[in-house]
Amino acid sequence: AEGSLARFIFARMLAAVAALLSFTAPLASRPVAQRGAAVSMGEKVLSLDNMGLYSGKAAQKAPVRVLTRIEDLRVLTSLAEAGVLSAAEEAGVFSKLESAGAISQAEKLLPLADKLQVLALAETLINVPAGLLTAAAVALLAGEVGLIAAVPDDSAPLVALQLVSGGVAGLGAVVLLASGALFSALQSTD
Repeated sequence: AEGSLARFIFARMLAAVAALLSFTAPLASRPVAQRGAAVSMGEKVLSLDNMGLYSGKAAQKAPVRVLTRIEDLRVLTSLAEAGVLSAAEEAGVFSKLESAGAISQAEKLLPLADKLQVLALAETLINVPAGLLTAAAVALLAGEVGLIAAVPDDSAPLVALQLVSGGVAGLGAVVLLASGALFSALQSTD
């Protein structure tokens, strides 16, 4: 008898909890024109309200300018003035590089990197779409194939021109493809 009473009480409590959880406020009590927070989905931002509707307008997400902010704070110059790399070199942290004196040379170049805005340039290049770099590599190779087909093979200087232009175009295409793969990894949201 105790087991059936316990099951009866449990069933009633479960029914009460289910009824409470399934309660929905009447539509009249919901605000009609209240905007919710913007929800980010990938690179697009959708505006949602309490009813789950969105305006259909998608705005582009602004790129994060971390390197520009580092450059604005003049972090590289501060590192050079503080002598952080020289201290690490003296402590033997960079054993092979310190024997060549590369760390102290790099430290001297940090203020120049600040003046030339190298970080801003790198940040701008990182925001170039990876597909554009891949397309440029394909276009470069196609142009080189066209050049090699158009230039005759009847003299040594023309063959040398084909070899040099083929090497430069091939190297450029490899750099563009590698940069495209790197930028694709940097730009991915996963």
